[in-house]
Amino acid sequence: MRWPWAALAAVSLAGCAAGPAPPDPQRAADSHAGVGLQLLARDRVGAARERLERALELDADQPQALTGLGLVAEARGDRQAALRYHRRAAEAAPDSGPVLNNWGRILCRDGRVDEALEVLDAAAEAEDYEAPEVPLSNAARCALDNGRRQSARAAAEAALAVAPAFPPARTVRAELRYRDGAYEAAAEDLRQARQGGETARNLYWSARVAAARGAAGEAEGYAEALRARFPESEFAERLQADEVVP
Repeated sequence: MRWPWAALAAVSLAGCAAGPAPPDPQRAADSHAGVGLQLLARDRVGAARERLERALELDADQPQALTGLGLVAEARGDRQAALRYHRRAAEAAPDSGPVLNNWGRILCRDGRVDEALEVLDAAAEAEDYEAPEVPLSNAARCALDNGRRQSARAAAEAALAVAPAFPPARTVRAELRYRDGAYEAAAEDLRQARQGGETARNLYWSARVAAARGAAGEAEGYAEALRARFPESEFAERLQADEVVP
């Protein structure tokens, strides 16, 4: 299972280490939630779910546990359950940047774009949140995918002002530049984004941008890498449908 940047940001909520649960129920709930998120980050989903559910048995409003179970529901494809968990987490911790980030993401997936952008903006401004580029990049992605290019551009630039090397923000800006016909600038954004690790989305857009630049061999190289590394991804299917390369 591959957890996205935005989902992994929730792990930063975990401030408790593994070990014997303390006697206080609230501290025990926090400890179970922290360990559950750490397990989730290591793809140990079954064990993580047990810990997260145990946390909720001790504290039904434990926000980290609610966020973690929301991520598990997303991975299962159960959007309605994910919405319920992330909403409850946001109600329990309305000032938490990581919690609001994940609530905003799932709102966007549910088509509630205005609400999602408002929540993601609040996440980016949350006090003591050390990764505002995460919700800003999610806001840029949400806006772009829903035809709001001006809002997407503003959010992507804000994310890059905070973290110039952040790959998701670079990739969003590359897509915007592609649509503007600024192919060389788009290629540079994608190149820098790949330094953080190749993704199906990045390889897809790298192929499209290279094709638009007339670099057929380069486009084919990215296409081959996409087919080889992410054969089941939606982007491999899109590449074939777009007929970007022969």
